[in-house]
Formats: sequence, C-alpha cells, structure tokens
Amino acid sequence: MSGLVMVEGLPGAGKSTVAHGLAEWLALHGHAAVSWPEGRADHPVDFERVALLEATAWDRLRVRFPEWESRLLSVSHDVGGVLVVKHGLLGDLPPALGDELRGLDAYDGAITAGLYSRALTDSWRRFGAAPPPAEVQVWECVLIQNPVCAFIARLDESPLALERHVRGLVEAVRPHDPALVYLDVGDPLPALESAARERPDEWLQFVIEYHTQQGYGRRRGLDGFDGYVEFMRHRRALELDLVSRLPLPTLVVPVDPDRRDETSAEIRRYVAAHLGVPAA
Repeated sequence: MSGLVMVEGLPGAGKSTVAHGLAEWLALHGHAAVSWPEGRADHPVDFERVALLEATAWDRLRVRFPEWESRLLSVSHDVGGVLVVKHGLLGDLPPALGDELRGLDAYDGAITAGLYSRALTDSWRRFGAAPPPAEVQVWECVLIQNPVCAFIARLDESPLALERHVRGLVEAVRPHDPALVYLDVGDPLPALESAARERPDEWLQFVIEYHTQQGYGRRRGLDGFDGYVEFMRHRRALELDLVSRLPLPTLVVPVDPDRRDETSAEIRRYVAAHLGVPAA
C-alpha cells in the first residue's frame, strides 16, 4: 500500500521516535512502510549535502576540477538553469571541491530564499508526479522544520513567504494523499533542556549559534541558550499558526511524558484512519 505521513515538531518533541515507531507498527500489521530520518543524502525529496549551482558557479567549478565533471553530473539535474548537485551521494570529495560545494549548500550556503524554494519545490514535484512507492512513506522534519530553519532562522524571511513555500510543497505531493502529525511540546524550555542533556555538547553549541548568530536571531540580538529558547518559542507559535491553515489533514497532539502510551495510540488511530487500515 502507499501513503505519506509527515511528522513535525520542535527539537525534543520525539519526531524521530514517533516516525520510526509508526513505520515499525505499520509493518508489524502487514503494511510495508519506510521511515526516512533527516540527514540522508538519498532522501526522496529533501536536500542533504546538496549544492545549488547557477551557470557561473558551475563553469568555475568544472574549470577548477575537470576530473570531477562527469561524476558531479551523474548526481545532478537541472532546474531552470540551476544545477542541483547531490554530491552527498558521491562519498568523500577532495577538500577544496567539498569547500566549494558547501559554500553553495541548499540549506547553509550563499543561497537566496527564491533559489532554495525553487529547487526544493521542484524536488517535491518530481516525487509527487511519480507513481506512489510501494511502501507508506514516513518523513520527519522536511515539511515544516527545515523550511522554517531556511526561511526564518537563516534568512529572516517573512512568515508569508514561508507559508507560500510550504503550501507549494503540500500541493506538490497531494497525489500521494499526505497527512501531518505535529507534536506540540508546549513551552519549549523543558524539551530543549532535556535535549541538551541527552545530546552531545557540540550539538547544543551548533544550534545556539545557528539560531542566534544569523538571520532572525542576529537581527534581534538573541544570545546564548536563552536566545535559542526565545527563538523556539517564536518558532512554536509560527508553526502552530501555519499548520492550522494548511490544506492538509493534520493531527496536533500535545507531548506529555506521562502519557506516552496514550499519545502513541492516538497517533496510530489517526494514521490508520487516514490510510484506511485497521488501528490494531
């Protein structure tokens, strides 16, 4: 059977646990499913270690690294004159080439919001136009979190620009009957403190700098862990407002550590009803 379920929420909400658990539960009941965590270079729609090269950048790159031209083209496609290079599929690269490509990374490079949106929307459209996979797709972070990071945290674009982009993604995959599960942590401070305890110090330092030293956070003078928490409070309000207006079947479920079993059962009932399968 086919279908598409997307799981979203703030850091510490349990997105990965829920997404993986959903795929396992579906498979256990005879419905093939696959969970796609963030960070995979072969993700069906999202970009991980993907560079966006306009014509001048590509010309410069192939002059500097002619021996890599054919290999780069083998993992690339054109989107309106922009070369989308999925170099993460190639494994290790020469340091100088890797630096060039990282400088034009879809999420962290010198990329405009318009170019980012055009390339990502095209990727989602390609998936939406293809025959549905045999397995139910369970995605995390790619519909809401990653666009919020790009549009708001990094580029400080308007909420309206973010909403237009996300609506375009929803429409792109509508042929696959998508649904959304949003895990609402409430005030993010306890979840962020828990995540900070459970994850490496390098993760905490990275997310603090990411959300305070560029885009939205930098322009508003956010600083340190408190600034990170302030951004996440803003992000939660922004995301809840956004998901309430999306033309997409959506379950917003409060995250309560004391109600894990009840929450899991509620999510499974919702997903089962959406996919048209028994809940048990």
